[in-house]
Amino acid sequence: MSNPLTRRNFLCNAGAAAVIPAWWDWLRGTPCNASPLGDEAAASPGTTDRIVDMHVHFDEKNPNFIRDFLKVSERLNLTACLLTPFANRKLVADAAKQHPTQIIPFGFVDLDAPDVVKQVEELHAMGYRGLGEMEFVKRPYNDPSYFPVYELANRYGWIVLFHTGIVLRRKFDEPEDVASGRMRPIYLEEIARRFPKITVLGAHCGNPEYEWAAEIARWNPNVFWDLSGSTLPKMQGRLADFQKIFWWSNTEWQSPEWKAKKPDSDPSAFIKIVFGSDNGLDGIESVVNQYHAFFEACGLPAHTRKMIMGGTLAQMLGLPDGH
Repeated sequence: MSNPLTRRNFLCNAGAAAVIPAWWDWLRGTPCNASPLGDEAAASPGTTDRIVDMHVHFDEKNPNFIRDFLKVSERLNLTACLLTPFANRKLVADAAKQHPTQIIPFGFVDLDAPDVVKQVEELHAMGYRGLGEMEFVKRPYNDPSYFPVYELANRYGWIVLFHTGIVLRRKFDEPEDVASGRMRPIYLEEIARRFPKITVLGAHCGNPEYEWAAEIARWNPNVFWDLSGSTLPKMQGRLADFQKIFWWSNTEWQSPEWKAKKPDSDPSAFIKIVFGSDNGLDGIESVVNQYHAFFEACGLPAHTRKMIMGGTLAQMLGLPDGH
């Protein structure tokens, strides 16, 4: 969501190589769509355990957000894909250049805006690495009117983060043109198939349509999910149920991309999940703890945990070894 505080109150500089999808090069052991990271990469503290958070919203209401985020980043050893409203694009782009191992710029755009294509082109020219969080659309995500945006993202080899599933209601006494049904996880399947160079990332794992989300990820190597939002809190007493949803670890029904991976790659179905907090800066650590409780309940091995908490996104984004 573009305003995480509101929700909680309710509860490469891409170049020619970027036309190859991040996930496809990753499967072959070569991250793509990577921007130069500068000298700060070598000095990044605690790199082996660095967290990469797919879902941090830039807070327009906080004039000191960048400063406050950097403090949290240092304390938690965290890199964030910073989801940035178009109006704040320059501020975040400049911050990302100064702190390239802590801030990865992602652009938030309104898919229904008449100039959305021009906005996406400008974000690309400024060095943005993807789009997100797409939300509050007037039509289902797979509506052809949105294809020009997806075509650009496909050309750039970007990650695109979509809100999926139930969505908050901001106004209770006024009509609003908002419907969770337009943002169902099933619509991401068509986007992933039509635009195979996009890495499609669904926020909230389709809450509550988790089974649809998992099956779509199983058959589409360019689809991943985060578990942000209300899912982990509401499933707190039955987190092990995710073993039934992401069920195909070490089976003949493995995801198709595993055939292209190196022999030592991770055979866990949970490799299709990445870390996303979608919380205020003071709430990120609590989501980290929720993910660790999920790991324990499902008995995930150490390598899978590391990939979920940062390894997968680090490879997609071309971050240095150890993130």
